[in-house]
Amino acid sequence: MSYSSDAKEELCRLEPDSICCLLAELSGIVSAAGSVIYRGGGDKRLSIETENTAVARRAFRLLREVFDVQPQLVTLQRARLGGRSSHRIEISGDEASFVLEGCGIQVMQRRGVPREVTVRKCCRMSFLRGVFLASGSVTDPEKEYHLEFVLGDEAFAAALQRLIARFDLEAGLVMRRQMAIVYLKGQNAITDMLSIFGAQSARFAMEDAFIRKELRNNANRAVNCDSANMERAVIAASRQTQAIGRLIAAKGEQSLSRALLETAKLRLAYPEVSLEELGRLCDPPVGKSGVNHRLRKLEQMARELDEEGKETPDEAAKSKQEISREEENGEAQ
Repeated sequence: MSYSSDAKEELCRLEPDSICCLLAELSGIVSAAGSVIYRGGGDKRLSIETENTAVARRAFRLLREVFDVQPQLVTLQRARLGGRSSHRIEISGDEASFVLEGCGIQVMQRRGVPREVTVRKCCRMSFLRGVFLASGSVTDPEKEYHLEFVLGDEAFAAALQRLIARFDLEAGLVMRRQMAIVYLKGQNAITDMLSIFGAQSARFAMEDAFIRKELRNNANRAVNCDSANMERAVIAASRQTQAIGRLIAAKGEQSLSRALLETAKLRLAYPEVSLEELGRLCDPPVGKSGVNHRLRKLEQMARELDEEGKETPDEAAKSKQEISREEENGEAQ
């Protein structure tokens, strides 16, 4: 069963304290999933259709408890839905008019949120719960944070958007394949909406998923950071050993001071260790900044050696001539 279905199953088990909240929830279901069909002689039929079995049972029960009517429940097999069953609840004649009037729904008028059944805050919450049961869905929080109501009437969708705003939540509204979609995104907004519906278990499940995702993301960031630091350390150690090798091969160990020679030999012997470990191997031990300073000095000396080796023959001859003149001038003096 999906996360969205689990949330609806939870909501269908709720027992509101007052009859007004039961009426508001039923009004939400009828507003979102109900349709009125006129037959001969001015007779009308109210039809509520849903694919969710728990929602169908909930609507059937609310109709009987709130209005004491006898609806018909029909199960349909829809080939276009991949063989999935759909449930239709029907009420005809005077009972249909009685239910519509009681739910605050006036046929043939611009559809909105019925004011008379959403006066109290608890009733507005129940109305939203009914709309979600009839037309809503919420994505598995392990994947993303998205809750939406799929509605066939743009005017009702706009009214629903305004109702949600009364709870300090910002909902979007878009048209998709001639259907009006009212949606919320973001973990905080959706957990707040689930609380408004009364789906506390679904809310806690989403918060748990959010915490798990944050822990995984933090762990991945830490691993990536450690990997990046390790990669930089390996590159630096390779650069240092190459520089030391060139320096000693060109000028010999005697060209280095005792401290630089000690650090150079330790780096060549232990190219994989960190600066802290390298410092502890020194005699006496040296801090990380001290080791770093020595290695930078060795690299600088190697760069200077490389720059000397890049002199062109003309530059080298010119340098020799200048040195010879300086020596002659020194002898003449």
